Amino acid sequence: MMLLKNCSVLPELTEEYQGISCDVLIEGEKIKGIYACGECPEEAEDVIDLKGKYLLPGFFDLHVHLTLSGGDTLIDNAKTAVQQALDAAKYARDSLLAGFTTLRDVGSSYNVAVDLRNAINEGKLAGPNIYASGKIVTATEVGNDFFEGLYSEADGEHEIWKAVRREMKSGADFIKIMGTGAVMNPGGEPGQPIYTLEELKAVVDAAAFKDTYVATHCHGTRAIKNSVIAGVRTIEHASILDDEAIEMLKGNEKSYIVPTLKIICGLADSVPESSVFMKAKAKHVLECIRVGIRKAYDAGLVLGFGTDTGAVPLIHGENGDEFMLRKEFWNMDEIDIIRQATINSAVIIGKDKEYGTVKAGKYADLVIVDGNPLKDISVLRKNIDTVIKAGVIVK
Repeated sequence: MMLLKNCSVLPELTEEYQGISCDVLIEGEKIKGIYACGECPEEAEDVIDLKGKYLLPGFFDLHVHLTLSGGDTLIDNAKTAVQQALDAAKYARDSLLAGFTTLRDVGSSYNVAVDLRNAINEGKLAGPNIYASGKIVTATEVGNDFFEGLYSEADGEHEIWKAVRREMKSGADFIKIMGTGAVMNPGGEPGQPIYTLEELKAVVDAAAFKDTYVATHCHGTRAIKNSVIAGVRTIEHASILDDEAIEMLKGNEKSYIVPTLKIICGLADSVPESSVFMKAKAKHVLECIRVGIRKAYDAGLVLGFGTDTGAVPLIHGENGDEFMLRKEFWNMDEIDIIRQATINSAVIIGKDKEYGTVKAGKYADLVIVDGNPLKDISVLRKNIDTVIKAGVIVK
């Protein structure tokens, strides 16, 4: 057993314990108990004195691409499956060392994220929890070839059912689809729907038949509303929200939005020459999300935490920049941002019984930071002291 002594904790993220300091006992992969400092009734082989450092649940990033490097997309596309797999293992570990104990891969080539998930779960590699969608289901669209091997094209309800079944056969945990054009696709219009409401309902029905859910790439208002009507679980980006869409999402426990601020800021700032077409579109989207996501936050929507890490120009392991950006760009409260990266995201993907808070019986996926994140949220990016994954210290 391991005992973490003199931990500072956040009551909002520490269940069944109301204090602001405690000792935490870990047995195997899980938390065994939380006690007032000095009152743990059991002996532990390993005792670590945190001396007041903050103990938090491991972070979630619900939107990453493990077969993309954050560099030139065309160079990434030219890599072999073996190269992409080796890189993905490193990228996943880079994010883990940054405190992100759970990643959701929303599209990878060659089934890499699924196979990497399996290798980690079988103990062959050390890494974060990975939930993977496999290939992205998309309509036939201009620009799909820019991301060679990332898409599974399907038009109409019959083809969509087949595409969903193919991805589930390949081991996908959930289904990712393109609901609108993309900033990163040449010729793609971010606000324009590319699937009809009937097609969206078909993908949700096909996923539900296999006991899973759908995540939709979605920038435009009409497609966001159609996604809510269709029963899509997570609406990725949700860049162009209006008041009606926010009302449709308020109190909705079937559909949630996962904003990804860092990617839009990155694309608006600096991209490789092969991706320069992304810049103007990103600047337009950035102004839309400034208003829409802040309104969603003020309305009390449960927001997830995503970054789009791997997409140009976002480097794996720097996922934590999203913490500061949400504070600076939207002026969200620190505790709300931390909840977005922990319990909110766990609830959104249905993993809150295992992860998302510090609680006896939950997995010991924990992050120790040097500094109070409620006073300076940047410590969640700059001052990661220790990372524990399933009871094992990995950093």
